[in-house]
Amino acid sequence: MQNHLEIKNFGSFFAILFLYTLNMKKLYLIILIVFSNIVLADDKHSHKHAMMEATAPYPTLNVKLMKDAKDGYNLIIQTTNFKFAPEKVNEANNGNEGHAHIYINNAKYRQYSPYFHLSNNLLEKGENEIKVTLNANDHSHLMANGTPLTYEIELMVDGKYKKKKGHKHKEH
Repeated sequence: MQNHLEIKNFGSFFAILFLYTLNMKKLYLIILIVFSNIVLADDKHSHKHAMMEATAPYPTLNVKLMKDAKDGYNLIIQTTNFKFAPEKVNEANNGNEGHAHIYINNAKYRQYSPYFHLSNNLLEKGENEIKVTLNANDHSHLMANGTPLTYEIELMVDGKYKKKKGHKHKEH
């Protein structure tokens, strides 16, 4: 697991850096004031994946959310030109196959089929943000014509939901 620092949002934090020079046997204290929040993140939680252009014919992604009679919702990932391939996760990429990542209020779940039960215990009281991405075998986020294959939903308190406006990423 690789740790890194991620600068997020605006606010203030104090970072204290101690420098010790052996030659001079002195301790220098430097206080750095920066107007940003600092977050220690690891690869499991940073949600940053390489972007990869899918092959034509490009996959499409649609998501349906249906109220479950007993608990929560059933999320259905609808795709064309894409094959779920759980047996090939972490292997070499092979065309438009792979899996999905589902983010529920930024908590990530790897999904190997089109069907996911979204239990009430995964949801917060109030509004919830749900994001689904299509990913290649190596976890790269798939794109079609430079647009990430991402579907974002805002689930409202009353159980209604709406698709959030999409955004474009440039290929890294």
